[in-house]
Amino acid sequence: MATSPLYSAICKLAIAGEKAGFTVEQMIQLLNAGIPVETLVDIIEERLSPEKPLARSINGTSRYIM
Repeated sequence: MATSPLYSAICKLAIAGEKAGFTVEQMIQLLNAGIPVETLVDIIEERLSPEKPLARSINGTSRYIM
């Protein structure tokens, strides 16, 4: 039995969301509360992205002493 593209996309979203620290129930609650799927994907992407580099001052040097 072939799976539909929609089913496959939902499974991938659920897996990515769980890797980002959400439960499936939490993601459903967010969507039911009115958050668009695109926003949920953006939040998941942000949580899965590596840490951003240290903040830099205006002249390009680090604000932190090493």
